Amino acid sequence: MPVISKNSVKKAGINILYGAVIGASMLIPGVSGGTMAIILGIYDRLISSVSNIIKKPKENLPFLAFVFLGGLSGILLFSQAALKIIEAHTEACMFFFIGTICGSVPLLVKKSGIKITNMYNVIFSLIGIIAVFGIRLIPQSSLSNGGPMLIICGVVIAAAMVLPGISTSHVLLILGLYDSFWGGFKEGNADFFLLIGIGGIIGTLLTAKLTDIAEKRFPCQTYMVIIGFIMTSVYDIFPRNIQNGHWYVYLIFCAVGFAAAYMLSNIGNRKNNTSARHMNDFKPSNL
Repeated sequence: MPVISKNSVKKAGINILYGAVIGASMLIPGVSGGTMAIILGIYDRLISSVSNIIKKPKENLPFLAFVFLGGLSGILLFSQAALKIIEAHTEACMFFFIGTICGSVPLLVKKSGIKITNMYNVIFSLIGIIAVFGIRLIPQSSLSNGGPMLIICGVVIAAAMVLPGISTSHVLLILGLYDSFWGGFKEGNADFFLLIGIGGIIGTLLTAKLTDIAEKRFPCQTYMVIIGFIMTSVYDIFPRNIQNGHWYVYLIFCAVGFAAAYMLSNIGNRKNNTSARHMNDFKPSNL
């Protein structure tokens, strides 16, 4: 009979906390859950786990279940408090988020072995930037709540959740589903979320699989596209009306955000590397 160790409980708690942070970040227009996953150092594992959940469910399902539980908790429990803080201190919070986004870039550059001076690699980053800005130019629509359309919307929303730099909230605004989506949580609209969920599962599996394949076959190019994705978030959340005389305060918040993201991403990366080595050393006889 398997015994639940303190280490397992600790890992589960950490994964729930990571999910809560990712879930809360999804409510902020311009900040994507994928970018937050990169900052926390679990993006690669999330992509790999979703991509291989059917092939290796026992290895990947627990991790995904805890992150999903945390994400749902973050949306339901912490989003209101986070949004109130952002409303009260918008500029300072936005500069903090800008710092965190920029702080995740050095790790991506390091992991991929990219040479920024190589113009060939920079082109892929520009492709990522152009792709996200192309999404921004799509006019908002008012979609019907028909079943097939809601499933398609679920696929699109899931892709936005998986890909860093593409704000889920912004995609919901484009699709004309922002109010319906978050209002559904309060009203408990089961049919609406069932259809969105079906599309979400399809979109998550498909996007994660394609991203996983791209990372393994074309790592440098994929990471440069991802860097392009997340850097566009800076444009989305950069405050348009900045009070004069407060620049030094905002720069401090930006620097704090950069330092926090840089340290978190490196800590998360080291933990993932350690976990990967432990998994490689694991043998059934150790049970």
